[in-house]
Amino acid sequence: MIWPRSSTSSRMSSLTSSVLYHSTLLILPLTARVRCSYSKWCMRLWVMTRQWRNMMDHWEIMCETGRIQIMYDDETEEKHDGSLGEYVRDRLKKDLTNHSQLSHLLSTPLFDQVIEFFGKWENTIDGSDSWFETSAKGSLQFVKLEGCSTTTWKTGGYSNAFKLMMKQMPGQTPIDLSKQIILNKEVDKINWEDPHNVIVTCKDGSDYFTEKVLSTVSLGVLKSKSELFAPPLPSWKTNAIQGLFIGTVDKIFIKFPHKWWPDNNLGFNLFWTKEDEKTLFSDIGGVNDKPWVMDVVGFYLTTQDPLTYLGWITGPSARYMESLSDEQVSIDTMKLLRHFLGNNYTIPDPVRVLKSSWGTNPHFRGSYSCRSLTTEKLNASAAELGAPVENSQGKPVLLFAGEATHPRFFSTVHGAIESGWREADRVLKSDQQPHGTR
Repeated sequence: MIWPRSSTSSRMSSLTSSVLYHSTLLILPLTARVRCSYSKWCMRLWVMTRQWRNMMDHWEIMCETGRIQIMYDDETEEKHDGSLGEYVRDRLKKDLTNHSQLSHLLSTPLFDQVIEFFGKWENTIDGSDSWFETSAKGSLQFVKLEGCSTTTWKTGGYSNAFKLMMKQMPGQTPIDLSKQIILNKEVDKINWEDPHNVIVTCKDGSDYFTEKVLSTVSLGVLKSKSELFAPPLPSWKTNAIQGLFIGTVDKIFIKFPHKWWPDNNLGFNLFWTKEDEKTLFSDIGGVNDKPWVMDVVGFYLTTQDPLTYLGWITGPSARYMESLSDEQVSIDTMKLLRHFLGNNYTIPDPVRVLKSSWGTNPHFRGSYSCRSLTTEKLNASAAELGAPVENSQGKPVLLFAGEATHPRFFSTVHGAIESGWREADRVLKSDQQPHGTR
């Protein structure tokens, strides 16, 4: 089952840099992805197609009712001790129970299918593998800024962010950092207990000696490479690393040779019914006997290319998709599109299919962070993740930045940039103190 989408989303690729500057070594990728969220959770069930309305008698009631709109305020969500998925599911059950015309929906497969669809949708926003793992209270820590969260650069992508900060845009006097930026230098070990220097050893055997290290490695890398630091990080820091969550949110770009969709269409949401699930695409691989394409939320036209659709997928199925070749992703994706749209459109073979690989890329190991039930259980926080680590002399020698260290704007580019400014200010303040003081 499908329904058209009226607007598009945009998340951009990550920022990656290695910089040696001001007696502080900044290492590894600064990972951040644009995301959007809402201070109020809104679910709308729309009757969009004739086929959907005619599927069951209760859709006639839905037709007369028009829509159900459920607004869940922050105050009630903040009191919920479980997951975001449980919160929405239980509230929806309660509201439908009190709706005389729609209470019978609770006993149909449709209820669970709606919960599953909106869960997949929400996971792309939060960066969670499952909204039944996302903390309801923790998700309220995120603060959404005013304005449009889907604004894109006209050209050049997020390289423009670097150009702005290095004053390389028209009318600016450039700052030359070419000698401070060292590329293709994978860090192997950070020894931070030496009384005089932090020693950074790279895979190629080269060493760098510095007073402090600012690590902007992603939360995913911190989780997967505990051996990066010698000696190991203190328990309060590893608690933050373990407690905060980073999921996989991937994109699938499909470029077509020509337009085959109507003028007013910007995309398609994919809603799986029991009839759809019976097809199961037995020739398509996946996780736990579930074809990976079943976790694709939908496909939406990109603003940069009028012939390219963008698909979103999250969680274990996204990581499985990353293991496939672009050719296999193309084959599986076209089976999916033609299953849902083939009766109404003649879909040509794509010119090219391109996928992201945030989950399996060893320099990222995930897309962006969120607050999970484990975050609550361990009382983990972005403040702890972003706090400096002191050596045995009491000197703050390990500094941390990146989107996951921001208490309000985690998972965003502006949160990542602000965290970098925060740590730069920390370094400047430390260097301005008299010798021998902290």
